[in-house]
Amino acid sequence: MEPNAPRPDPKTSGVPPPPRPPRGTTAGLSPEDDDSSKKRPVTITKGAEGEGKFIRPSGGVSRHGHVIVRVDPNSKGKGTIISSEVTDDMIPERYIKSATKGIREALDYGYEDRPVVDIVVRIVGGSWDRIASDELAFTMAGILAIKDAVKKAEPMTIG
Repeated sequence: MEPNAPRPDPKTSGVPPPPRPPRGTTAGLSPEDDDSSKKRPVTITKGAEGEGKFIRPSGGVSRHGHVIVRVDPNSKGKGTIISSEVTDDMIPERYIKSATKGIREALDYGYEDRPVVDIVVRIVGGSWDRIASDELAFTMAGILAIKDAVKKAEPMTIG
């Protein structure tokens, strides 16, 4: 641009400037907006028992899954251990695998949207129906049982 050339008028550029924030305010996140604690893991502080029943009619056929779990705290950094103490007449092995899958999913999704870590989970009871039980029912029953148990076991944020 030449030194004596007329300067364009900023008011006629056609694009208004963005509004300014009021004086005395700062831009950024407030403490309430901080979501760093949302992904911090949760563990439990005491043992508890939880029960999950998934008994629903579905298209003329009922679904039946019933799981009882016992949770206990595990040492820090030791991870999650899931085991079964039920016999095949209480819950068949194929449904134990589905219940375990549901328990793992629920622990990964977590308590209040935070993963649950360092706990021992034992499947200690439940029931099944020869006609109405299937893998989905036991996956859902496992999810419901672990949610119930963790809620009762005084969960706390760690890390």
